[in-house]
Amino acid sequence: MIPDPSARACVTADEAFAELGIDRTTGYRAIKEGTFPVPVIRVGRLIRVPTAALRRLLDPGAQDSGLDDLYGDDPTADGTDESPTLRLVARPELAHDSRQAASRPNRTGGRS
Repeated sequence: MIPDPSARACVTADEAFAELGIDRTTGYRAIKEGTFPVPVIRVGRLIRVPTAALRRLLDPGAQDSGLDDLYGDDPTADGTDESPTLRLVARPELAHDSRQAASRPNRTGGRS
C-alpha cells in the first residue's frame, strides 16, 4: 500500500515497482530509458519515487490529503487531472537491420 504523502514524501524504486506490479529489471530499464510513468528523484545512486505522483497515477480520483493546497507548485503534476498515458516510442537505432548482419558460410565452405 502506498503511504500517505504527508507521512512519507517518497518511496524506494523497489516499493514503486511492487505497487505497479512490475519486476525490478523492467522498472529500472524504464527509469533509465525515461519511460517510467512518474518522475523519479535521483540522488547519487539512490532513486526515489514521489508518493503523491504514484498515488495520482494509480488512483486519479483520490485526494492527496490536501498536499496540493500546501504545495501547489508540485513539479510532478502536469496540470491535467488525467492519469498519464503510456506510449510506445520508436527506437530505430535498436531495430534489426539484416543488411548489417555478417554473411555466414554455407555448408560447402563458400560464402553465400
